[in-house]
Amino acid sequence: MDLTWISVVDTAVKIGFGALITAASGYLVLVRTQSHEESKELKERFYKLQDEKKYKYVELLAQSQELVQSYLFTASEPDSEAYKLYLRTFNEVQIISNDEIRTAAFNMMSDVSCFIILRKHEQELALVNGMVKSAREKISIFQKTAQLEVTKCYQTT
Repeated sequence: MDLTWISVVDTAVKIGFGALITAASGYLVLVRTQSHEESKELKERFYKLQDEKKYKYVELLAQSQELVQSYLFTASEPDSEAYKLYLRTFNEVQIISNDEIRTAAFNMMSDVSCFIILRKHEQELALVNGMVKSAREKISIFQKTAQLEVTKCYQTT
């Protein structure tokens, strides 16, 4: 009779340990799976934002270059549609960017704005050439800063 009782307890202990091991391993698998899914989501969100930034940066760069080229010999009016669109794109970039990009974008926008609004026929050629050179330099600085930003790889923190 003692052997039957011992074998019942032995079987119950084995079943209990088996259930405990199954529960623990199930929990660990669930935690790892959830962690992997969260990491995957963060990575996808990071690259989606990178694509959005790249689009906005290219748009701002193209508009900057177009404005400089369009107003090489004439002046733009501050209320022109092209300039308003430029300011809108600039503000969109300011909202989604880090401080380094924001500073480079502001410097670029400032030089481009000063140049396109300048009444070129009333100025010395050296001043006009200096301003267009400065605007193009700021465009290239922003371009490099933006390139470094949008080519970053995802990193876990």
